[in-house]
Amino acid sequence: MKEGISLCMIVKDESSFLDRCLGSVSEIIDEIIIVDTGSADDSVAIAQRYDATIVKTEWNGDFSQARNLSLAAASFSWILVLDADEMWMHTSWTKSKLLEWLEAGSEEVWGYWVKVTSLLGISGEERVTDEVCRLFRNDYRITFRGRIHEEVASSILALLPQGLRHSDIEVVHYGYLDEVIAAKRKDVRNMRLIRLALQQTPDQKELLYALAAEWFQQAKYDEALRLLLPLLAQLDPTCGYHSDVVLKTAYAWRELGQIELALSVVETWVTVYDDFPDLLELAAVLELDQGRADRALKWLKQAKTAVSTARRYTSVSGAGSYRSLTLEGMAHEQAGLWAEAEAAYTAALDIQPGNVAAWQRMLLLGAATGRPQAIAGVAEGGSLPLAAWQALVSVALAAHRTEWLLRHAGVLGPAYRAKPLAAGLALAQIGEDAAASKALRLWTAHVQHGPEAALALWALGHKQRECSVPGRAAATRTRQRVAVPEVARAAEALLQGEGAAACGAASSMALPAQALAAVGAWPAWLRLLQALPPGGALALLAALPPAARCGLLRAPACARAGLLALCGTPSGAQQPCADEVPAPVLAAHALLAGTLALLAGRQSLARDWADYAARITARHAAAQGRPAKTPPPGLQTLLRLTSSGADHARAYQQQCNMLLVYL
Repeated sequence: MKEGISLCMIVKDESSFLDRCLGSVSEIIDEIIIVDTGSADDSVAIAQRYDATIVKTEWNGDFSQARNLSLAAASFSWILVLDADEMWMHTSWTKSKLLEWLEAGSEEVWGYWVKVTSLLGISGEERVTDEVCRLFRNDYRITFRGRIHEEVASSILALLPQGLRHSDIEVVHYGYLDEVIAAKRKDVRNMRLIRLALQQTPDQKELLYALAAEWFQQAKYDEALRLLLPLLAQLDPTCGYHSDVVLKTAYAWRELGQIELALSVVETWVTVYDDFPDLLELAAVLELDQGRADRALKWLKQAKTAVSTARRYTSVSGAGSYRSLTLEGMAHEQAGLWAEAEAAYTAALDIQPGNVAAWQRMLLLGAATGRPQAIAGVAEGGSLPLAAWQALVSVALAAHRTEWLLRHAGVLGPAYRAKPLAAGLALAQIGEDAAASKALRLWTAHVQHGPEAALALWALGHKQRECSVPGRAAATRTRQRVAVPEVARAAEALLQGEGAAACGAASSMALPAQALAAVGAWPAWLRLLQALPPGGALALLAALPPAARCGLLRAPACARAGLLALCGTPSGAQQPCADEVPAPVLAAHALLAGTLALLAGRQSLARDWADYAARITARHAAAQGRPAKTPPPGLQTLLRLTSSGADHARAYQQQCNMLLVYL
């Protein structure tokens, strides 16, 4: 057999990816074998430009069979396997250097684990890494196994139990990006193939795991757990995917609200996987869910020591590194330690400037505590990616911290282009209403941004009428009149006293209310909330994103006083449609009302709301047959801040402000 490397692939309709894949690896391989399973696009023509050998076959739903056809056609001593939506990252390696490295290895080395980094989301803002055997000796005894999620490692280990070694080779996978999944409908294809395979071997654990993973990916956690729990009881930790079963089981329990069950899974297996940073981070998240910041910090300390072993597992990018530091900042926030939280976020951003989660928390922390210097140094200290600047724009506008945008105006050009209404909203927040109106009108005819621009102009019209000098109001209304957009018509009727809101109308008022708040039309915003049925205003506020709730801190005192008046007292908290309101929603309302009372300096009223929320939470837990061992973090914080003497503690007001964000 000739010394060299054969690239082996299976392809079907991959013209959008194939040229990039082959171009990335063309300098280090000696031949290309492509098994085409029925392409109707230009895939074959692209492969032929790289002098590939094409093996055509009909697709029968068996990935291993197609893979093994490509192996059988390979004529060189080593085989590299790639998918068309992947790219070889070691572009600095020459063919001779790579072959020299392979041949210098021990004769007992028959294959290498390669790190596959899968990009997730819209543009790869999240990544998952896994180690897969993709580079191995050309030997007829080495074949792929499995109809779907096929793998070759087991056949190598059957020949030689110590035959695989780790490598620093990396391949980037683009197939999990949102647009690719949507275009190829991989979820539908995978489910069909897995079920077909299970008809033949219904008890095969690898297939049951694959099916559980598909349910998990689709957020159908009940279905996933139905398969994961038996697998967890049956599998041995030595199997290659046991650690992922543990992680997915704990995560699924958390998503179903069973925090203690999730934590018990972690605690059962952490002695086996004490170097698995993703599992240790999940434990920290579960502790934060229960308001136990001190325990969370212990888990995170362990996760950071395990950062070097993340490659052994299917791991999310940043696990044990900037992700752990971001969670560490959240734990410090929960404990009211602002300086420590800021330091943790800064450290996370030093490692990964594009860490949007850390940026958002840093911005919220600075907004709630009134410390813009918390972000200024980080923002100016390096070249930030567009996503980070976009996060700054979104959070700063929602939190009414326009001064941050002015501070960084010189570098915000690309972010403003991505969010074209931001400039108009910023002008409205600093009182430049005429300029804001002009900036927003430029976008009213735009297909994508037009509806939002029209809604902002409608809100700005209310603000301008309220701010008009007496005697000039009629002229202002005529000059600035804007057609009421569809989404705001019900809100306009309420503001004009022409309609009565039904019990479920609060959710339909969310966008108009947010638009009024975004431009600073606080009187109209308050009147809209007052027109909602009892409990409607709190339901709307509870549904706001954290940054928008933080923006309430910048509302005029009269607006916040009016909002607090809407809350009433716990003794009058029974609402119309109460039978339709779940207990967790009632508890959330009580927490928000208590927080507003706390911010207004009415500690006794805030304590009454906290006690009311605690009673609702305890009754709900008892009705589900489980005692409320630990109050949720928001309730814990409210109880602590309304306890005797709490208002004399250091940074008390800042902790009250942050509670509004947490809710």
